[in-house]
Amino acid sequence: MFTFENYQRKYLAQMTKVWNDVLKDGDAFPGEELFTEEEFETYVAEQTIVRCMIIKEKLAGFYVLHPNNIGRCSHVANASYCIDKSYRGRKIFSNLVEDSLIQAKAQGFIGMQYNAVVTSNLPAIHTYQKNGFTTVGTIPAGFRLKDGRYSDMYIMYKDL
Repeated sequence: MFTFENYQRKYLAQMTKVWNDVLKDGDAFPGEELFTEEEFETYVAEQTIVRCMIIKEKLAGFYVLHPNNIGRCSHVANASYCIDKSYRGRKIFSNLVEDSLIQAKAQGFIGMQYNAVVTSNLPAIHTYQKNGFTTVGTIPAGFRLKDGRYSDMYIMYKDL
C-alpha cells in the first residue's frame, strides 16, 4: 500500500540521494552534475508540483512537474520521475505517472510531454505507453550514455 504526499522538507535528503543515483546511472536523466541538498531544495522550490510516494512511512519515489516550456508553450507539462533503488522492480512506477497526470490536469495543463526518453529505457517506454503516451518524434543519437555511446531518444506526448 502506498500514499502520495506533497513535498515536505523531511524528505529532502532522501530525494537528493535518489535523484543523484539516477544521475550516476547515466541512462535516463540528461544532467551530469550531482546536487547538494541545498541545490536540490532550490530546484524543488522551482517546480509546479512535487509529489512523494510513501510506502510504510518511507520515501519510495517522487516526481517533479513543471511547464515543458515558457509563454505560449506553458500549457503543456513535463515531469521527471525517480524511484529509490530499493523499490525499483516493484511495479510502482506506473502509479507515479498516473498521479502526475491527475495533478497536471488539475493544475490546468492540457498535455504532458517527455523530451528525452532514452530508447533503451524499456520499462519507462512501456509504462508511458500503458498510460496513453505516444511517440511523436525520435532524436537520433540525442542522448550520451554514461559509457560514452550515443542513444536515440524519443519525444513522447499525451493529451490530458
